[in-house]
Amino acid sequence: MAVMISKAKEALELELQKIPHTCQTRKRRLRSIGLVYLCILMVGILAAVWSYYHFQPTALTHPDFDPNAVTGTPQVDEKYGYSTLTLEDSYLVCLCGVPANDGQTVEFYLTNPPESQVWFRAEILDEQGNQIGSTGVLRPGEYLPSITLTRPLTQRETPVTVRIVAYEPDTWQSRGNVNLNMTLYLEYS
Repeated sequence: MAVMISKAKEALELELQKIPHTCQTRKRRLRSIGLVYLCILMVGILAAVWSYYHFQPTALTHPDFDPNAVTGTPQVDEKYGYSTLTLEDSYLVCLCGVPANDGQTVEFYLTNPPESQVWFRAEILDEQGNQIGSTGVLRPGEYLPSITLTRPLTQRETPVTVRIVAYEPDTWQSRGNVNLNMTLYLEYS
C-alpha cells in the first residue's frame, strides 16, 4: 500500500510542461476553421437581408365602400336591359345592358342583390384597357344608380368593358373577376 500512496503523491506533484508556443499546424487549422465559420455566418446574414428585402409581405389595402350606395333594389324601365347575371349560386350581379347616360354620367343601376354573398366593385374600361370610371365596394342589398366617367363619351357608340371585382365578405379574399363587354350609346335616355 505504501507503494501506491507514494505513486499517487508523485502523480499529484507532476506538472505539465509549459511550452512557450503552440504548434504551427494547429494555429493554421484553427485559422482556416475560423475563416470558414466567418464565411458561413456572412453568407447567412446576407441571405437573411436579401430575403427580407425581396420577400417582405405587402400590406393589403382594400378599396372603400361606395359612399353613394343606396340600400334596396332599384325600379328600372325594361328598355335599359336591366338583368341579373348569375356567376355562382352566391355570386350575383345586376346592371343595365343599355344604360342611359348624358355623355359623362352613366346610369348602370349596378346592384348587389340581397341573396348575393359577395362584396364587389366595378371598373369601366375603354377599348385600350384604360380605366374611365370605377365604383367603391357594394355590399349585398345595395345598388349604385350611376357612375361618373373620368372623361366624357365623344363617339355615338363607345365599346367598354365593365369589370366586376368580387371579394369574400370580411376577409377581402378574391371571389373572381368578370368582364362584361357592352356598348354605351352617347346621350341615350
